[in-house]
Amino acid sequence: MCAGEDRVTFKVFDERAKEYDSWFDKHDIIYENELTLIKQFPCESPCLEIGVGTGRFAAPLRIEVGVDPSLQELSIAASRGIEVVRGVAEHLPFRDGSFLTSYMVVTICFVTDPIESLNEATRVLKKGGRLVICVVPRDSEWGEFYEERKRKGESIFYRDAIFYTKKQLKDMLGGSGFKIERAASVLHFHPWEKAYVEEPSEGENGSFVCYEACKS
Repeated sequence: MCAGEDRVTFKVFDERAKEYDSWFDKHDIIYENELTLIKQFPCESPCLEIGVGTGRFAAPLRIEVGVDPSLQELSIAASRGIEVVRGVAEHLPFRDGSFLTSYMVVTICFVTDPIESLNEATRVLKKGGRLVICVVPRDSEWGEFYEERKRKGESIFYRDAIFYTKKQLKDMLGGSGFKIERAASVLHFHPWEKAYVEEPSEGENGSFVCYEACKS
């Protein structure tokens, strides 16, 4: 399930870091819904976000450390009080067992090798540590919507993204030594509907799903 070594997905984020960061202001209700969901999986320190981007999630979640390949995005994340490290998910620049909690918010869609990225997420967690991984599954309404935008060339940020089905993601997590303990979701409204504030629900029914997985 390797996405291919020739994928360099972070360059568009590096070139358009401010434009990407402004997306969260333009779509503030969607962002708040997603943030409300992730807050249900609180950080047990020390915490890491893999693919921290501009720190839109790490800062309010009080995640101490963020890793990302984009220097421009790391600069914005650092301005939000996050300790930033440049690196990629497939080769995390941290020692074994460095963290109690790690987060991957949609990052899995952009990595070169999702299996190796999850193996690295396992390695840097302490025994019994947790990975909170949040995705827009391909087999969800919003996943289908983003796939269609990709086909039409309408999304510069998602043009190189690979969306995985719920089963694909759960199989990858299990193969990397994780046991899924919980799932919850938001974005139960249609992509063409006006966004509204909603409470997260348990399970995978929404289009933005977070899985809490424990290192076995």
